[in-house]
Amino acid sequence: MRKITPLNRDGYIVIRFSFEGKRYNFNPVPGSKYSDKAALATAESMAYRIEQDCINGYFDPTLTKYKPSALKGRTKEAALQDAEEAREIVAARLSVNAVDLLQLFEDYTQFKSKTLKANSMIDYDRIKNKLRKCPHKLVRDAVDIMQWLVSDHKGVSTSSVEKQWKLINACCKWGVACKKLQSNTFDGLKSLIPSTKKSATQEDINPFGDSERKQIIQAFYASSNYAYYAPLIEFLFITGCRPEEALALQWKHIKNGKITFCQKLTASGEIEAGTKTQSKRSITVNERIVSVMSEIKPDKYSQDDFVFPAKKGGFIDWHNFANRAWKSVLKSLPDVEYRNPYQMRHTAITMMVRSGVDSVVVAKWVGNSPNMIAKRYLGDVSDIAMPDS
Repeated sequence: MRKITPLNRDGYIVIRFSFEGKRYNFNPVPGSKYSDKAALATAESMAYRIEQDCINGYFDPTLTKYKPSALKGRTKEAALQDAEEAREIVAARLSVNAVDLLQLFEDYTQFKSKTLKANSMIDYDRIKNKLRKCPHKLVRDAVDIMQWLVSDHKGVSTSSVEKQWKLINACCKWGVACKKLQSNTFDGLKSLIPSTKKSATQEDINPFGDSERKQIIQAFYASSNYAYYAPLIEFLFITGCRPEEALALQWKHIKNGKITFCQKLTASGEIEAGTKTQSKRSITVNERIVSVMSEIKPDKYSQDDFVFPAKKGGFIDWHNFANRAWKSVLKSLPDVEYRNPYQMRHTAITMMVRSGVDSVVVAKWVGNSPNMIAKRYLGDVSDIAMPDS
């Protein structure tokens, strides 16, 4: 809060300040002039005391304790009544939103559980773990909680802190609607989070060239350690589907010359219905996809078997794959600049557009809008000549 100091108003001493949204204005030494050094010193001492009380939670909103002369000519009973009223006001202030945030968030999670998808529950659990560690426990301590979340955050991007604030803010909004809170103390506190989020740029969209794509696929097939993943890599480069969609693909989803993407593998290792943006979408297979599928299709299999399982069964751990297999293979290709594996999706989409396929059709194939294709996925096409008029 701002420093509280005596002010000169028409030659007289006044103390003027705001605390918790309320403005206060009084003369701590009634009748004394601002030019009176002794009175000014007394006022400065009183201003300092008020400031410290505000900081430490002992502020008397009735101002009784800051007006020594206010008790002159008054009865002891009246003074005691003023003191009791002051205590009641302070108690009422402290009781506002004195609700345990972790318990409120657990109640909110329970309320949302029937509609939350498994992947979303991970975010809720992470926030609960954060709140258990946080030294500030009550909803009324919103500013302190947000400052702690920011200070506890690791890494450069603060997008995860923004997600935490968004869910906590929604929780408190629900708390107000349920009469569990008097007000949403987290509303408007997003400004306490340093902004590091960058919009997508052409540098973020860095697809592989056709030669690089071929080298990567060939390197996987030739790898003594990671050849097992080569068909998956080729499939991703061809279809442009999301990795979590490919890993959740089952043989029953491939029939009548079409592949239907209708589920995804969550970060927690569970299958969840629907893709990131829609309930399902289908593509018609081409000769290359047919070739890839033929190479990996077992002689004996169940329709419920996964097309791209882990070596020992179960699901491929994509995070582990990206840090081991992907990095190792790309490191063996000195002529290929390293990019993260999600650039396979960018590559496929860019090549589709470069080959002349309408962006509306591409969007249908990969599960995005044409606008999102151009904004988030399409690589450099500046070398493509404009058509003759």
